[in-house]
Amino acid sequence: MSAVVDFALAYRQLGRPTTWKSNSLSFSSAAYSTVISEAIKKLRDSRTGQFAELVIDGYEVTPPNFDTSQSWNSLSFIFTLDASGTVPIFKSFEVLMDRSKSFVRDPLPPHFYLIDDDILSSEEPINKRVNTLQNVCKLIVLLADLAHYHDEKGSDEYKLVFVTEDPVKGERAITLYPYLHQEFLSCEVGTELLDSLQGDNLDNNPHLLKERSIFRSSLIEYLAGYSDGKERFKALISTWTQFRALYENNLSTYLSGFSFHKAKQEVATAQLAIADQMSKVVGDMSGKILSVPISLVAIIAISKADGLLERTILVLGITLTSALLAETLAAQKLQYERVRHSRTMMFATHEQKLRQYPQDLRDFLSEAIKGLSSNETKLRRSLRTLRSICWVPALAAVTLHGYLYQADLQSSLSKLYLVILAALEYLHCVF
Repeated sequence: MSAVVDFALAYRQLGRPTTWKSNSLSFSSAAYSTVISEAIKKLRDSRTGQFAELVIDGYEVTPPNFDTSQSWNSLSFIFTLDASGTVPIFKSFEVLMDRSKSFVRDPLPPHFYLIDDDILSSEEPINKRVNTLQNVCKLIVLLADLAHYHDEKGSDEYKLVFVTEDPVKGERAITLYPYLHQEFLSCEVGTELLDSLQGDNLDNNPHLLKERSIFRSSLIEYLAGYSDGKERFKALISTWTQFRALYENNLSTYLSGFSFHKAKQEVATAQLAIADQMSKVVGDMSGKILSVPISLVAIIAISKADGLLERTILVLGITLTSALLAETLAAQKLQYERVRHSRTMMFATHEQKLRQYPQDLRDFLSEAIKGLSSNETKLRRSLRTLRSICWVPALAAVTLHGYLYQADLQSSLSKLYLVILAALEYLHCVF
């Protein structure tokens, strides 16, 4: 248990006597009490000070020889607190504030006791003023991590220097002189923001360096109207909530800009990816459509072939080529549909947030969507047209083959007609 806690418990067991002179406590009792004996033992063992005098039944006793189990009729003592400054026991908040020069450089100790107010800092529920004081002291220590310079050369004041780089006004800096005052005990001060901005959080927050820079800029912006370092610090503590609102607004502006820049990069990347996929579809289609003019040239060979068999094989070859090309273009159309669906999915999220984006990003997004939509429309029309054209060689070959063997076809058709009639008459006679 902490020495300060032991002292606080002992002091309360003694009834919180007010017979203080400087940092010495005087106490006397004319009736034996085990509680008082236990309190004296706690004071002795706490090492928060020493007994300048301990008199029991008229005899002075050295504290180590004091026996708590032995009864007594009268007791008095003078207990002097350690004046070295290492024991955090104070008469009041005012006395504690007088020690502010040491507490602005380091956090408050986990246990300290205020005699007049009977406040033990670690005792639940924690006193509101103690909690505020702890936050102010911790805030000063955390500010030191964000400051560029810690000037401790002066013996009277602790200096924190913050610098920011303004592209318009050039380098600017302000100086704070942290101190403690009782007025701060009624302020609302939190340390969550500065906790999140400490340098050891860099691994968990990739934007930390920028956020620290925004904090310094916001601090300079907020306190620029004050000329004195102490006035600046008092204004910061007194209006911490307003300053935090300014910082969060500046941070939100930065994050929005970062988000918009990221969205623009995503749109540009998606646009290139979709355009690349469409280009592949066009490239594959262009290579295959060359078979159409080749098939048309092959039609000439039909007229120059010697026999029916050769011409028929050529016609079948050209027709098969047209059919295969039609199926290939059908597969290209499916690929096109997948690309178009991917484009819709990739841009859907950005289209939903279109009203939230700044005007330049909205124009950029609209232009990208319009351009890709135009490419899709043109590619769709090209696929339809080419699927129609690919059948032209087959139709031309069949038409030419029929023209060359028109007489034979008519004769064959006449014979086929007579055969069908004869078959019908036979069936009529039978049935």
